[in-house]
Amino acid sequence: MDASESNARGAARAQWLSELNKAIDEAQWLAWRLGVVEGRNAQALELYVQLEMMRAEVEAMWPRGLSQRDLDALRDLAAAGKRLEE
Repeated sequence: MDASESNARGAARAQWLSELNKAIDEAQWLAWRLGVVEGRNAQALELYVQLEMMRAEVEAMWPRGLSQRDLDALRDLAAAGKRLEE
């Protein structure tokens, strides 16, 4: 595997992690809204906590030393690379 292939894999993984993190954010927002609308619904609050635990697991998969901002930058680079290939 050459460096460009390794970079492409890293960028794809970064994009996947970034998208997964965004999906968790959206699901947490929905769970929070349901909890508020339903009047402190215990199931919605439990779901929110479970999503927070999932977020911690996703963050553990991030390459060490990279932040969400770094992952977003890698995702943007991967998208730019795809556009150049087209």
